[in-house]
Amino acid sequence: MFQQKLKQLKLKNKNMFIDILNKLFVVLFMLSCINVIRHAYYFMQAVIALTEEEPKKYKIPKLQLNLLGVSIAYILSVLLTGITI
Repeated sequence: MFQQKLKQLKLKNKNMFIDILNKLFVVLFMLSCINVIRHAYYFMQAVIALTEEEPKKYKIPKLQLNLLGVSIAYILSVLLTGITI
């Protein structure tokens, strides 16, 4: 009887851990979307500024470029496979 309750407790803890992990992945997906939208906005500003007399270049530091790449890859992965474990 004690072993059966112990197994049920482990199962509940495992389900709880998976739920927390899924919520963490959803938050990570939202942050990735915000990051991509942010860079798209800055890119569009740079494209519109090309028509001005003094155009601005859209420069991204190496760290932000890597983070943007990871964000795009994660968004594509979520769209193709889903968020669940």
